[in-house]
Amino acid sequence: MLFGQKRHQVLVVLLLGTSAAGLWLAWPSIVPLVSPVPTSGPGGDLVVVLDGGSGRFAAADRIGQALSQPPRHLLIRCPRSTPPPQPTPELLQGFDTATQITALAHWLRHQPSPRIARVWIATDPDHTARAVVLARIALGSQGIRVGPADLPTPSPSEHRKFLRDALRLTLWRATGSTGAWLAPQVVARKRADCGV
Repeated sequence: MLFGQKRHQVLVVLLLGTSAAGLWLAWPSIVPLVSPVPTSGPGGDLVVVLDGGSGRFAAADRIGQALSQPPRHLLIRCPRSTPPPQPTPELLQGFDTATQITALAHWLRHQPSPRIARVWIATDPDHTARAVVLARIALGSQGIRVGPADLPTPSPSEHRKFLRDALRLTLWRATGSTGAWLAPQVVARKRADCGV
């Protein structure tokens, strides 16, 4: 009888732990649905261009034209990359997609009211799915919705990066670190290339 009672307790603890972990992992997807940032007024949308490039600025223009109110714009790029052709507010932080998205999350957390309600990611088509999912992981718990909603299927070469970076952002949510320290040579190379 005692063995059956201990087994029942272990199963209850495992069920509660699994439920709590599942809720924590799903939280960035739940918050924008149940407690979104209000979208009233102009300036509720932010179009974020990752690393510039003419195709990425064109994507930002298409997104902005499709919105009912003119959005704010932000370019996140490496300091060593080419400056934008037109004056654009810039965030010169991050040396890869994961660190640029975490820099965006930190920047948004410290913006004055009215808060940004929706973030639209403008990047290359093959990069869009990964960048949007990472932004949803990083920004969802702040109640910020991230678009575009229809994500293109990433190429096979993007699948590994997609999974790697989703794990890095999940680690960032838990610890405040993307785990870049696990690959110090890669980080050193990316930082030197980027000028960060």
